[in-house]
Amino acid sequence: MLGFRYVYDYLFDEADWFMKADDDTYVIMENLRYFLSSQNTKDPVYFGHHFKTYVKQGYYSGGAGYVLSKEALKRIATTGNNPKFCMQDGEAEDVELGKCMEILGVKTANSTDAMGRSRFHCFNLEAHLLGKYPGWYYKYDANGAKKGVNSISDYAISFHYVSPKEMYAMEFYVYHLRPYGIESGHQDLNKARNVSNKNNTIRHEKQ
Repeated sequence: MLGFRYVYDYLFDEADWFMKADDDTYVIMENLRYFLSSQNTKDPVYFGHHFKTYVKQGYYSGGAGYVLSKEALKRIATTGNNPKFCMQDGEAEDVELGKCMEILGVKTANSTDAMGRSRFHCFNLEAHLLGKYPGWYYKYDANGAKKGVNSISDYAISFHYVSPKEMYAMEFYVYHLRPYGIESGHQDLNKARNVSNKNNTIRHEKQ
């Protein structure tokens, strides 16, 4: 919680969105910016790889990284630092953050693309391509623990458990390798979002 408080105190006006990720998480920033271009940072919402256990609205994998809106960061930094509402340290960080977010009225939202493919990934690319998942993952994953090329968004944002050597390779594949004669072009893979509960509905429209 102290980390969120620091960012709120010193960096709040420097950005519209705030991402937490591990040091072995590979993030494609261009795809993250594209995804967030159709979201509203004034909404109390955060995004990531959605797990459906432990918290009623689910929570996001810490390893895949999660992104907080300005309103979400404000709530967790100003109210979430009260131990009456949120655990301050210890336990599973992502689960406890998810519980805290639910108490503070910060909503989870589906971050899959317009074709239902995942953008945030809690394992490395090989695991998601081949379905090399541990048994617990099938119970946790809110998107059906899919595998293969057609389960991963063309505009994927993050992968977890990526070694330094793998990061170097990913950097080459993403930013340098090009098949001769093939133009990649652009796709609009964002879509309208609805985040509902008993008290309110947040709707995210494409821009």
